Amino acid sequence: MTPKFREAVVSQNVPGDCGQENLLLQLKKLFEQLSDKAASTEGITKSLGVRNVFEQQDAVEYYRKILKAMGTHASKVFEGKMSNITKCCKCGEETKETNTFISILLSIDVGNDEKYDVKNGLKTFFEHSKLEEDDWMYCDKCDQKTETETWSAIDDYPTVLTLHLKRFDFDYMQMSYKKNECCLDVPPSLHNGDKWPKYDLYAVINHRGGYTGGHYDAIIRSYENGKWYCFDDYTVRQTSEASLKNSHLPYMLMYRKGKAVLSHDSVLHPMRILLMGPSRAGKSAVGNIILGGNYFTCGSGSETVTKASMAKTVGKITVVDTPNLFSLDEQSWSREMEKCIELCDPGPNVILWVTPICTFSEQQQGLFHAFRKRLDSGMTKHMMIIFTNGRELKKLGQTINTFIKRSKLSKVVGSCQNRYHVIDIPNGHNYTLELLENLSKMVTSEFTAISKRQFKHCIRRKKFLRRKSLKTLKMLKSD
Repeated sequence: MTPKFREAVVSQNVPGDCGQENLLLQLKKLFEQLSDKAASTEGITKSLGVRNVFEQQDAVEYYRKILKAMGTHASKVFEGKMSNITKCCKCGEETKETNTFISILLSIDVGNDEKYDVKNGLKTFFEHSKLEEDDWMYCDKCDQKTETETWSAIDDYPTVLTLHLKRFDFDYMQMSYKKNECCLDVPPSLHNGDKWPKYDLYAVINHRGGYTGGHYDAIIRSYENGKWYCFDDYTVRQTSEASLKNSHLPYMLMYRKGKAVLSHDSVLHPMRILLMGPSRAGKSAVGNIILGGNYFTCGSGSETVTKASMAKTVGKITVVDTPNLFSLDEQSWSREMEKCIELCDPGPNVILWVTPICTFSEQQQGLFHAFRKRLDSGMTKHMMIIFTNGRELKKLGQTINTFIKRSKLSKVVGSCQNRYHVIDIPNGHNYTLELLENLSKMVTSEFTAISKRQFKHCIRRKKFLRRKSLKTLKMLKSD
């Protein structure tokens, strides 16, 4: 349920000489099985060195083990950077030590019968504190031990923020570990001060039992439909967020970093987007997703709905929808393209090639390359591939990276500097903000990918080269 981690694992190559107990190999197998059926974790537990599955292990310990074994490429979604800072209270000199972190340990300062406040615990973790005199640090500037203030600060916020509640502590009276069973309300979101990004809860690992034995389950919010599910060994059932209120079970909390809200009004630079692609690819629907409304007519049949190029504008975003230009002859195509450029005067600064997933045939690849040949090579720097019908990937049991590789689309995507985006048209409203963010990265200044003047020059140059080729061919024939 953490797609970026899964995709990173699937995209990694397993060394050919690795044994069957290689964790990467077993995770890849697990994700492959899970794409269409129930799967066993036996291979995973063996890879982690777990020989007795009935013996309780610590979830946090194995979370760390898995990420360490997977390496930075896969674990980076969970990784952030945190600095531990110490300050001399006499001269103000600060020293800073920065390290990678994958979880934050929150101390529980209430008893079993009291209620713990997660947000307050997180705030306390980052508070400044002064060390006891015995723990004062040596200051090079003062050349002596001085009163020391210390605190922590996050420098690089992780995509997934994991909080670990310190429920187990050593009881020196009984000389054994005890579990704190205090109740808490799991916050649905975190926003710890102005500098923090907003984090939204998506997973909770629960623990029932004590230090010597117990049982884990996980409550996770699906990224596909937004519903909550309880995963308990072989059983998966739908649940609700209400189960996370006043509960003594939460042990690990996982939050996904929210996206900065980008609206049509907050777009910095004007976007003039030209939609291209084969007939019935979903260009009109993509235009509606970008603009956030039903501005272009969409159909569900086999007939093309868009008969002529048209433009719609919302705020700073103009989208030009096109008919099937590839059924036109050279002269008609040139006239229609000139019209498209006029509709988004002074010309587009983004060109989106829209194509349905799973039907990218040789004919469609031919159309794409024919379009590229009609334009200057530099213009593809401002192109992006939009794959529609994203749900087909699930049916195929493939990630988008695997699909691109198996469909021999690497050259097509590569010519667009590996820029692509996958959407599922029936749920298009879910993609609007993410797509706008990706497009805004392409338009970082007042730039035009192709103006009317450039286009005319391009067409004249192509005609000149074509005439030159024909002349050369005639000369060769006469020789």
